[in-house]
Amino acid sequence: MQAEHLVGRDSELALATEILRQEGAGAVLLVADPGIGKTALAAEIAARLAGEMVVMRIHGSPALSAVPYGVLAPYLLDLPVGQATSPVAILREFWSQFERRRGGEGARLLLIVDDAHDLDEGSTQILAELVTAGWARLVATSRPRPGLPPALLQLWYDGLAERLELHPLEKDKVTELAEKTLGGTVMASVAEVLHTLSEGNPLLLRCLLDDSRADGNLVRRNGIWFLTRALTGSGEGLAEVVRNRVLRTSEAEREAMYVIALSEPVPASVLDAQVGRDTVRALVDNRLVVSTNGPGSPLKMWHPMYSEALRQIVSPARSLQIRQRMVQHLPSEPPTAEGLLRMVSWALDCGADVEDEQLLQAAFLAAKLLQKPLAMAAARKVRSDALQPRARAVMAMVHYNDGDFRSAARLLEVDSGFLDADPSGPLGAGLLWAAARTAAGDSSESIVAEARSAAEALVKGLPEAMIGHVGRQARVLELAALAYDGLYQELREGLEHFEVGLESDQQDFVMNRIFLLAMQCELLTAEGQAVQAMEAGREALSLLDGRAEDLLYFRDFVVVRYVFAALESGDWDAANSALDLYAASSAMGLIVFGGGIQALKGLSLLRQGRLEQATELLTPAVEALRVSDPQRLGGLGVALAMYAAARSSDTALAQRVAGEQDTNGSGGAYVDALAETFRLAGKELVEEGSGLPALKELPGSKPVHGLPGVLLQNLVLRAELGDVQAMESIRETASSMAGAWAAGWHSLAAADLDGTGQGFVNAGNLLAAGGMPGPAAVAFDKAAATFDAEGKRPEARQAAVLRDASEANLGDALVHDPHADADRSVPLTRREQDIVALAVSGLTDRQIAEKLMVSVRTVEGHLYRSYAKLGIRRREDLGAAVRP
Repeated sequence: MQAEHLVGRDSELALATEILRQEGAGAVLLVADPGIGKTALAAEIAARLAGEMVVMRIHGSPALSAVPYGVLAPYLLDLPVGQATSPVAILREFWSQFERRRGGEGARLLLIVDDAHDLDEGSTQILAELVTAGWARLVATSRPRPGLPPALLQLWYDGLAERLELHPLEKDKVTELAEKTLGGTVMASVAEVLHTLSEGNPLLLRCLLDDSRADGNLVRRNGIWFLTRALTGSGEGLAEVVRNRVLRTSEAEREAMYVIALSEPVPASVLDAQVGRDTVRALVDNRLVVSTNGPGSPLKMWHPMYSEALRQIVSPARSLQIRQRMVQHLPSEPPTAEGLLRMVSWALDCGADVEDEQLLQAAFLAAKLLQKPLAMAAARKVRSDALQPRARAVMAMVHYNDGDFRSAARLLEVDSGFLDADPSGPLGAGLLWAAARTAAGDSSESIVAEARSAAEALVKGLPEAMIGHVGRQARVLELAALAYDGLYQELREGLEHFEVGLESDQQDFVMNRIFLLAMQCELLTAEGQAVQAMEAGREALSLLDGRAEDLLYFRDFVVVRYVFAALESGDWDAANSALDLYAASSAMGLIVFGGGIQALKGLSLLRQGRLEQATELLTPAVEALRVSDPQRLGGLGVALAMYAAARSSDTALAQRVAGEQDTNGSGGAYVDALAETFRLAGKELVEEGSGLPALKELPGSKPVHGLPGVLLQNLVLRAELGDVQAMESIRETASSMAGAWAAGWHSLAAADLDGTGQGFVNAGNLLAAGGMPGPAAVAFDKAAATFDAEGKRPEARQAAVLRDASEANLGDALVHDPHADADRSVPLTRREQDIVALAVSGLTDRQIAEKLMVSVRTVEGHLYRSYAKLGIRRREDLGAAVRP
């Protein structure tokens, strides 16, 4: 990692330079695992102090660790051979080298020692003596194991050195480093992937970035960096890093690492028998190998990317040899999913035979984890005719997530497999087939007609017990088509008949129950009964958790509907939690579903009034949705991004985004209706009069636009565009709806129609409590204006304080600038004055709480209100704000 891209080490850098500049002896010992950035930090420290000190660099080396004073050789060229073992002569010669370098200007000596764990004892003693005598400052880097040499540790024990342990970077710092390295914005889901795979290790992060750019996977479009497929450990940059480290180990240790990388996790006892306990202990001590669950548990490589890179290095012939030696010592049925996938992948890589049942099990699991190459390879190897339909379903799921919808549909159409003719699973192929056909552009009518025709032909050759099953699956596709077309009244009637026909002793009862609940969730959301919709969605998700082993596509089908219900309800936390869990099982999920996840989170932020944050998510989401959009949210993502850009007065961006085409088909009537409302609202913001008239006409254009769950969004956008007549309709529509979002807007509309200041305050409080600071700020602003017009100055000032507090909670650009219109006549209470005075004096919140005998939360609350009254936003501005 280059020093100019040093990120996340500000506090360590400041402390280190402070220590090294102080009088007397001083040393900084940097300890971290490989790749964490200790060398980069040492280089930055040297760069900061190069103008004040003479920098001399020393590099520890395993090859020289047994050579006395070997690392000091570059500074001992003039030392006579006869004095080469004299510590005094060596110290004198080293010092003379320094004197020549500083040229008599009196500069201090700064020693930068990299890989101090590889220093020989004699060199370490010389360096320690230079520091102890106050002749030099020292920065030494070391791994935790084998650790710092005793002489340098003694400096720490004696109080002459500070030991700084560096930890992996947090996600925000990974994002910052990636954006500095790439020179542009990195999509949030991509940053999550990078953080997950690199585990915050800067060196591995740089390898990922360099290798992904080199193979065309990491691409930039419209200033946004995003991934087009899964990241792997097969890049040349990572391979070089791994090769360099592996070459520094013994032959026995290299052999052990190959065994572990190929067959991990490996029982410790097996590994001891195969390569020797001393070899294993050496690898553990050097942090190349770690236990999966404490001492004695199975072992694996310290980082998954190292495992992947090592597997690329081992030839297929060598891999097969190791497998033949190890297979008898490993369980035939691995106890963990990770072990199963590794064993099957290893067998496929080296040509070993695997039973069909295990191949199918691995294929299904790999498909769920979005490990697409393994899922396809395992499914293609299935030979049994009886298992072929399940294998094709797995391959279809992979093609669907890849956006190859026609291939997905064709795989499922063989022998009418899309009707789930084999209820032993995996279930859900019918919904996947319909979704693939829809995404490919086929009409609901043609899909339903083909399903009916296939069912009629299929039941002729089936036993009596299976006929009802096939009929139910055909009916499932018909009901799904009704929802897709927005025929919700017909859907309600169809669901009632479908539920009556369900019997708990049916083999496919759980699958049909999940489908029924998902459809009810969508129907209730569209009808404005979002709280009930969420209950149905939760029950469906709970049933899914109990049948995770044999369901395909159902989780995708349910989760999106549940998230829309949560967003309609105004339960922002529930929506975010569901989205975060959606792709949590695999980093690849953030690539496949990342665009859709960010689009839905953007909708959440827009409804909360967090415009700036929404824009930051939605613009990159459009780019990601162009690459992968299995949920077909592209049209909604474009509309949301256009609206957010237009609201931010970025007309050029709004127009560019509006030109994006959704190539993955419609997302269904409900999604398309939301998209159309936001598209027209954005159009109105770009060009006045071009969108609002059409927005007003939408409720009468199609039945779906007249449903409360869609209509309220239309009315809210119209109100935000200045349509005063929309408020009366909002009050009427929201009165029949459930959830915090509808309740907040109902209260605001009622206050607007009544025109009382207290009504606006009540609405603002309700909106703020519902997590909608943007609309809350509008309500409090109207309250302040109303009170002011009535001559109620105290009430007006208090409303202004509440407005500013809501704006401060937005976390982005303010609706009002508190510095411009803060009413400085609003007095601080006596308690607020006391707390502010103590804060200005430098006391922390806890110290203030202890002094005044109140809780820390009380102190925080008083300070927060004081900031709003004083027209500031942070503690650092208190001094200037209260200075007379």
